[in-house]
Amino acid sequence: MPVRPRKLLVEGKTDQRVIPYLMEANGVPWPDHRDPDCPAFIAEYGSVNEILKPEVIEAELRASGLEALGLVVDADGDAAARWDELRALWDSEFADLPDQIPAGGLEVVHAGGPRFGVWIMPDNRFQGMLEDLLVRLIPEDSSVLYKRARNCVAEARLNHAPFKDVHERKAEVYTWLAWQDPPGLRLHEAVKHRVLDPTRPESRPFVRWFRSLFRV
Repeated sequence: MPVRPRKLLVEGKTDQRVIPYLMEANGVPWPDHRDPDCPAFIAEYGSVNEILKPEVIEAELRASGLEALGLVVDADGDAAARWDELRALWDSEFADLPDQIPAGGLEVVHAGGPRFGVWIMPDNRFQGMLEDLLVRLIPEDSSVLYKRARNCVAEARLNHAPFKDVHERKAEVYTWLAWQDPPGLRLHEAVKHRVLDPTRPESRPFVRWFRSLFRV
């Protein structure tokens, strides 16, 4: 495998597929992921438990030729608790990590040389995941329809729909997508085709963090 000087680790395939379209819509050209000029090689680990194994970050930081390594994980129930978990894992790798992750995402330099960054979805502050960021990209002219989707999900919950509380936003987004043209787009397709508007101001903090970390 060729040297990947810029690498982003994500939990799953949805993040892996959405981020390139989000960045490209915000002025970062994104060729095929096999292209060595790709802004960052995105590696998905399948779950937060896999990506947060201590040996994963340790090995990645010491990869030959690495310039920058990024990590995107979901806050799920509590962004502050997730950050505390990350700080505890990396105590031996980094000195003086802040007590709270910066609102604009973390960017530090490892003793071995590469830049290292962390973004906790959706915004380093609130509980949630990728979908909690993407719901903020719903166009203004669809806000009434999205409110209807929220009401439908709430009604489904009252009728014992079994989805977890942390997945409520995901249920709302997919309900709203079911009513678009064409219905049922996957999240990366919705970003690619601007059904979700990737240029809304709510995307800018993540875009700035990515561009700064990977120098693109």
